[in-house]
Amino acid sequence: MKRVVTALAAVSLIITLGACATSPVGEPSATSSQAPIPTPDQSLVPTAVPAAVVDVDAELFNDGFGDYVFRVGDGPTWCAISTTSQFVVCEQNEAAALYKPIPVPETCEYSYGYQVRLWASQPPMGETAEFACAGGSYADPRGSNTLASGQRITMAPFTCFVEDVTARCENETGQYIALGPKVWAIQN
Repeated sequence: MKRVVTALAAVSLIITLGACATSPVGEPSATSSQAPIPTPDQSLVPTAVPAAVVDVDAELFNDGFGDYVFRVGDGPTWCAISTTSQFVVCEQNEAAALYKPIPVPETCEYSYGYQVRLWASQPPMGETAEFACAGGSYADPRGSNTLASGQRITMAPFTCFVEDVTARCENETGQYIALGPKVWAIQN
């Protein structure tokens, strides 16, 4: 009898937890790699450096460890240019994202769709511009200076500028990433 009760409790627990993991009807599962990637309104992506852009001294953002970290305007996004690893990553907290969630690939067991990375050149695996499977923040933005709207930072081979609360970073070959609370963009 004890085994029957234990088995029933286990089945009940599995059914309960399984119900918690399902998506609402009509919405793709956040863990499905086959679900289409929702694209935010691309008119929100900064396309060109503002005519009156102000170039800011990159050393104002130097963290002393080979990264140049900046907050993006008055928004929830921040970016880090890594001179040692030769990439730039922009990220924000999941709760700050106002765009539809990006389906998580089966190979990622962490957060996905809230961190975009741009390499200086094509890496051995993956794309030059891509979403990163993030188990935590790449950089800590607390205490970092703000790159305000209309400002640009250049740390070869990357240039980043801010429009309102969205950052756009490009490498020397024209690939780019953009991230803000309402929009993301990746261009290879």
